[in-house]
Amino acid sequence: MPALGVLPAQLPRSARQRRRDGCRTVAAAFAACLSLGALTLPPGLAAQDPGQDTAAVRVTLHLRDADTNGSLMGALIELAGHPRRYVTGMDGRVSFEVPAGHYTVTAQKGGYATLRGAFSVVGAGVLTVMMHELGDLETDIAGRLLVRVAEFGTGRLIQGAAVSIPGGPARLTDGQGWVEFTGLGGPAAEVTVEMFGYETRTEPISLHQGRTTVAEVAMAINAVVLAPIEVVASSGFLERQGVYWRIERGWPDRLMTREELMEKAEPRLADAFRTLARIRVDYRGPLAALTTHTGCPIAVYLDGRPLTSSDPVGLNIDDVLAEEVEFAEVYDRGRTPARFPGACGSVLLWSRERARGR
Repeated sequence: MPALGVLPAQLPRSARQRRRDGCRTVAAAFAACLSLGALTLPPGLAAQDPGQDTAAVRVTLHLRDADTNGSLMGALIELAGHPRRYVTGMDGRVSFEVPAGHYTVTAQKGGYATLRGAFSVVGAGVLTVMMHELGDLETDIAGRLLVRVAEFGTGRLIQGAAVSIPGGPARLTDGQGWVEFTGLGGPAAEVTVEMFGYETRTEPISLHQGRTTVAEVAMAINAVVLAPIEVVASSGFLERQGVYWRIERGWPDRLMTREELMEKAEPRLADAFRTLARIRVDYRGPLAALTTHTGCPIAVYLDGRPLTSSDPVGLNIDDVLAEEVEFAEVYDRGRTPARFPGACGSVLLWSRERARGR
């Protein structure tokens, strides 16, 4: 959700720089304090969109003190594009009827920082707005601009945000979330605030002639989509056997993962290869052999050593459990690696134990 900037505003006293729950911050007020869910934040400060539905709806603005949560009476409320001004009553509320659209609101009250924010009207509702009292801040320094950066909604001060104005380098906010510019002239300055994880904000700030200008910018948390991180666990044993080299070059005709082998090895490992187009499983008593459909034997290797059913002390393929195999390389006739020969093809089984270095 877009952030709400409060510009310009005086920095509150440090004792007042704490989080507020619920609707205790300006940002939270615009984002969450809508009794009928009728008001939402637009992408930025904007006047009412032309061509909107002209049917007016009733909006109630409730102005509160950010520290005491008390209602603020006698505050002057202005809506951009509307000549009429409103004053909050004893309950801190004021109501007005406006068509649906985007608006900027300015709230001014003696002893409080002037607040300027944006909202969208899509139906009738209540908007609660928080104002901060002015802090004990030296403001008689001409040409100085203080910018404080806080997190939208929580009011958490942001350290390390990059704040820049045209024609100058970016400066990073300190542990209290603020940065200082001096020697400024002219009626206004355009401030850009950037911070990883937050939406970039660019705001025009009117400069007070002959004294310090203080601005507070609230940053909205941005859902940053990061590139996926690929973690490759390299096995020294598999590397020495040339496994990675062959896979990177697409040599295997088929690469069967442990999960695939476990799913298809019903009830024995040899049966997992029965599903492949050019492999047949032949049983000679309890011994299994992989062959082509013409009966040509396919060589089977485990961790680089041949498995053979003809050797009385050798292992048979079904002596290996599917869950013990990390993956299998399958090669058709004429494509077998030179170090693992097989006249009719070969199957290279790599155990989890050796692949993981145990």
